[in-house]
Amino acid sequence: MSGGSRRIDVQGIVTAISYPGAGLSPLVRVQLQLGDDSVTLAFLGRQDVHAIDIGSRLRARGALVDRRGVPTLYDPEITVLADSSSQERV
Repeated sequence: MSGGSRRIDVQGIVTAISYPGAGLSPLVRVQLQLGDDSVTLAFLGRQDVHAIDIGSRLRARGALVDRRGVPTLYDPEITVLADSSSQERV
C-alpha cells in the first residue's frame, strides 16, 4: 500500500483496537489487516466504536493518508461484514 491522499475501498479483519486514555483527546484506532498489508482506521472524537470487535470483518471506504509512515483512513465509512447474506452499515 502506498501513496499520498487517495480514495480507497478495502476489506479486512480487525486485529487491534485502541481506545483513548483518561484526559486524552477522543480517538479510537482500529488496525485492519488486508492480507499482507494493514491500514489504521482512525475515528476522531470517539470514545468507542460499537459493532466492531477483534476478528470482525470490515469494509472501509475513505481517503488514504500516510500518517508518520502508517497508512491511515480518518473517519472512514465502514460496513461490518457478518456474512454474505447480512451486512450492517455504521
